[in-house]
Amino acid sequence: MDRTVVIGTRVPVFALHGHNNCPTCGASQWNVGRVIAECACCGDTLPINNAVRPTHLLTRPGIAA
Repeated sequence: MDRTVVIGTRVPVFALHGHNNCPTCGASQWNVGRVIAECACCGDTLPINNAVRPTHLLTRPGIAA
């Protein structure tokens, strides 16, 4: 699969709370990790959309990290 991105086009991403079809084979079964989702049928990968994830970590005083 060609991964070249032309300026002005949208890059497909995996939406955590949506229906996702693979852009390569059209399947909807995914192995979801922390950063990427992999199609269970063809192995193509998509980055996970960060819009639904927290952008910062909650810190509490007095608790060691």
